[in-house]
Amino acid sequence: MSAWGTWVADNGSTWYQAGVEARRRMVAAGYDVNLGDTWAVNEFSSAVRQGASTARADARNFVHGLYDGDGTQPPVRGTVFISGMGQGTLNFSVYKPNLEGWLTDSAFWADMNHYVSDWSQELYGDFRNYGVAGAPLATRRDYLNDYLQHVIVHANVGPDAAATARSYLQTASSPLANAAWQWDSGFGWTLVSAAQMEDYVSAQTYALRYYGATTQPTGADHWGFAWAPKNTSAMPTTDFNTQSGEIIDRLASAIHDSDQSPDATNPGRNACGSTQNWCVTDISGAWFNDGWKTFTYWGQLALAFTAAPQTLSAGSPSGQMTVQLHASGTAQTSASNVGVTLSSSSPQGAFSTSGSGPWTSMLSLTIPAGSSTSPSFYYEDTRAGSPVLTASASGTGSGTQTETVNPAPLASVTVSPSSASVTAGGAQAFTATGADAYGNAVSVAGASWSVSPAGLGTVSPTSGSSTSFTAGPTTGSGSVIANVGSIPGSASVTVIAPATVPGAPTGLAATTAASKGVSLSWAPPASDGGSPITGYRIYRGKTSGAETLLVSVGNVMSYTDTPAKRGVTYFYTVTAVNAVGEGPASNEASARAR
Repeated sequence: MSAWGTWVADNGSTWYQAGVEARRRMVAAGYDVNLGDTWAVNEFSSAVRQGASTARADARNFVHGLYDGDGTQPPVRGTVFISGMGQGTLNFSVYKPNLEGWLTDSAFWADMNHYVSDWSQELYGDFRNYGVAGAPLATRRDYLNDYLQHVIVHANVGPDAAATARSYLQTASSPLANAAWQWDSGFGWTLVSAAQMEDYVSAQTYALRYYGATTQPTGADHWGFAWAPKNTSAMPTTDFNTQSGEIIDRLASAIHDSDQSPDATNPGRNACGSTQNWCVTDISGAWFNDGWKTFTYWGQLALAFTAAPQTLSAGSPSGQMTVQLHASGTAQTSASNVGVTLSSSSPQGAFSTSGSGPWTSMLSLTIPAGSSTSPSFYYEDTRAGSPVLTASASGTGSGTQTETVNPAPLASVTVSPSSASVTAGGAQAFTATGADAYGNAVSVAGASWSVSPAGLGTVSPTSGSSTSFTAGPTTGSGSVIANVGSIPGSASVTVIAPATVPGAPTGLAATTAASKGVSLSWAPPASDGGSPITGYRIYRGKTSGAETLLVSVGNVMSYTDTPAKRGVTYFYTVTAVNAVGEGPASNEASARAR
């Protein structure tokens, strides 16, 4: 179509008019659709499959113009060839989504149905993906069809949005297989001997006939071959022509004989010869490409947990679990082994293939080829919560499931604060918390509270997760206890006498200051009265026993009375202060001010 793209641009025309012009030129060249002639487009590029820019719209308009013609001859449906993918392709992360997007473009396929009778994707195979030593005939056939029929197979498993494409391709699909000999690219890979190529075209014929007869609607069994021998090996021309002739003769015989199978359950079998002397050759290093089997399901293959989310107890294993390969919500078998890795969002979560362990934080399993489901496994977690389990595999969507892990049975009770001193008649609040053997919190709402010895005080309320202890009038030590069933927790408690004012400071000394005034110093009282000393009060007078408050200071042991008048003798006392009040005065001391 690229040349017609130039025509459209050069003439400022449209793709529809390009199709009309092509039909006009065909008529001028002597083609007559009334005699069975038709048109063919070689080819729709990958841009049409991708939906790039206006590629699809251009293709639709082009075949519409080809169908209509210029009116000198009747409208006629034609053939379209489509560029394909190599059989050895392994990465389908772009091709498959593009194909799915194309197959769900209903408007495109409605136009193809109206204007195009034969839809022929170029499927130029690779002998190295066929000639596997020792492979049974049916296996070779099925791997060939995985490639040759992947487009119609994929349309058949598509969603409702692919219905238009599916209906059309079931009658119009005409795979173009490979009879192009001695190519290393462009037409697949066929750098083999003529005898091996004869074998290869026979096997492709068998595969095509078998699929058409067993899967396609009646009358829709049609396909073709690309014929383009190339003397890559530079053999003598006579030999090359002779061997090319032998290949085309074998192809003709295979096509003819494929319709003569004596076994109705194995149509096309005679393409390989009545004694199966064809379809058996091999080549060193050949391998079957399982990648084309991914077109038997729509969308990306993903892992899913098969069982419903479970509720576990910390430290106890789950029930049996498995993961399964899914596509569009349906289980899918794997053509090859799939390595699965299991992990958990919980740092204490672990997996095992046995309910009794050994346990590991990450577990590797294999879904074997031909299966959809992993071997069974178990999960255990010592951390209460909602861990998310993840199953992942290379090239496959991950599956996740959230489990519920409840705490294990209560193993310990803790009372806070762990110790307290309470003044006789005073009160102290205590709270109980519970934990299982793994440190997970467990409710202790039903805790029962008591005091030992009972005379030390009382608790209220006597049940619940918290209480208040009221000290009795007698000093002493004991415990506040919370019991949950048979599991106790306790805090030590000491009942102390009520605090009093502090005693008198000791050792008050007064000396003439070195620079100015009088310097005082003292020592703290022998008793703070059971309450920390917060400061001192200093009293001063000019006669003994007549002191009045001079100043209040903090919790210090000295003071300089700088306001004192030079030459006057002063008398001093000091008292200590705590939260209860002011204590008695210290000894009296005097000195002359400087």
